[in-house]
Amino acid sequence: MSKGLKAFGKVSDGLKVNFDRRPTNEYIKYLNNYDTANTDNTYSNLSDWASRASNNLDNMGGYNFNVNASEQARQKAENETFQNYLSKVLPAFENQADSLQTRLLNQGIGVDSSAYRKALDSLAASQNATLNDGAYQAIEAGQNAYTADLNNQINAANFANNAQQDYINQLISALSGSLSSYDVATDKYNAGNNLAINKANAQNNSLNQKLKALNMGINTGKSAISGLAGL
Repeated sequence: MSKGLKAFGKVSDGLKVNFDRRPTNEYIKYLNNYDTANTDNTYSNLSDWASRASNNLDNMGGYNFNVNASEQARQKAENETFQNYLSKVLPAFENQADSLQTRLLNQGIGVDSSAYRKALDSLAASQNATLNDGAYQAIEAGQNAYTADLNNQINAANFANNAQQDYINQLISALSGSLSSYDVATDKYNAGNNLAINKANAQNNSLNQKLKALNMGINTGKSAISGLAGL
């Protein structure tokens, strides 16, 4: 028998593969013996607790995604500060005018005199200058109040959001770190699935190698037959 025919005869079924599944069997055995009772009970308790505790999320008012930073809010803060300033300064201005008029009359300066009008005009100019300066200061104070209020809104929103997220994280953290029966079942499925994939890959590799040997045998056989035919 030629070498090619001998090689052809040695080719066996490519699907028969010696595959060591002992590591997978040991892992599945470990999973089968893994006691999930405490974890399952804890999950059940935490699930009930999380359901009750989640009601507190509604009490927190939900997440805040914006604050009132509109132009209207800024103008409102400025106007309120300016009106508060006017409520204090205008009565003082009236008292100043009354005191000046009384003093002028006591000095014998009549209301129709130029001295009287000049004194009142001078007081009015002084009060207007004071009012203008106060208006600028009130606007600045209003802007500061607006900024402070905006920052307070942001801080309050961040605090509420962080408190709510921390609460949610507590629920999530309480459920992590241990295997439940679902986790064990999933791991067992994955282990078996990976074993099947690895075995199929090994079978394909073995089959490819044997098909390669078969082709070599056929080619060798053809060469031998061609050599005999030439004799």
